[in-house]
Amino acid sequence: MASTGFFAESYEEARAKFLSALDEAGGTRLADFHNPAKGPAGEALWTDVGRLGPAGARKLLVLVSGTHGIEGFCGSGCQTGWLAGRYGRRDLPDGVTVLFVHAINPYGFAWQRRVNEDNVDLNRNFLDHAKPYPVNADYQALQAHINPDVWTPEVVAEAEAAIAAHHGNPKGPFLAKAIHGGQYVNPRGTFYGGDKATWSNRTFREIVETFVAPASEVCLIDYHTGNGVYGFCDLFVDDRVAGTRSRDWFEHCTPIEAVPVEHGHAQSDVPGLLMYVARDTLPGRRVTSCLVEMRTRSQDGLQNAIREENWLFQHGDPDSPRGREVRAGVRELFYPSAPEWKPMVLRQSNAMIGEALDGLGRA
Repeated sequence: MASTGFFAESYEEARAKFLSALDEAGGTRLADFHNPAKGPAGEALWTDVGRLGPAGARKLLVLVSGTHGIEGFCGSGCQTGWLAGRYGRRDLPDGVTVLFVHAINPYGFAWQRRVNEDNVDLNRNFLDHAKPYPVNADYQALQAHINPDVWTPEVVAEAEAAIAAHHGNPKGPFLAKAIHGGQYVNPRGTFYGGDKATWSNRTFREIVETFVAPASEVCLIDYHTGNGVYGFCDLFVDDRVAGTRSRDWFEHCTPIEAVPVEHGHAQSDVPGLLMYVARDTLPGRRVTSCLVEMRTRSQDGLQNAIREENWLFQHGDPDSPRGREVRAGVRELFYPSAPEWKPMVLRQSNAMIGEALDGLGRA
């Protein structure tokens, strides 16, 4: 199969391709978790867990797709492509196992949205909900402008002017911290972290406790897509608790603490990231936490597209002509239709997985 064939056009197709590739590669289906929500056609939604390699291995590579639902198209295609390419036979060192978590946010995957069934950004939900939530003062000051009840060119222009005035920087980019840093005050707003652990959160923690906890050496890679140099792979690595220079495993990566601070906001400050669950819940293990961004394009407008798409589902009509146009644009932003993009990201994903396995084998 050509590399484009490992990718899918729907959640159901992606799931079928992943499970078929897992079976054909000689992998093991470990669990399927049924999400209580339904897909757009009333279809059942599942998070699937599979394994390639020996049970009970001390060293484990965990590959997670679909944290931001619609971005699961890329992560699923990369999981399926690696399995279908039989790379495990060549690259899997003795004593190392790969654990696949497919579509941890199946609702967002099926509905082609970044959020889950509760409008929660899953990658802001993995924190201690018994403690006070982080305060995003910039969002609270600007929420009426970030997520207005009405979406018209006039209202958007007024909102942008208010945001610029808040910055005192009218020619600067949109305030990253306000929109990207997560917020816990507006359930109908963008980047909402939730007021409790979501179904996907609870499911992933069960997966970690059941299938990851027996390992002593773990590398976890969470797949994402987003703005940046078209077709490029940005790998962010946090190995500060791993006890080893895990980032030396990878030819091209960025220590997450070294990501430049913009508008007082650093990626390492974002609360509730999935990539840290194993690190935070499995004391005594050496955990290398990774987040990979497969870049889709360099252009302005991503944040506004996310905001308008959110407005459609909260206040508008997602199935209106404008709604379909906006949703198609969001899909293109996170899952480009150009056929060359898929082999570009798959090739880099395969190389990244190979480097992680080699590093684990030597750890």
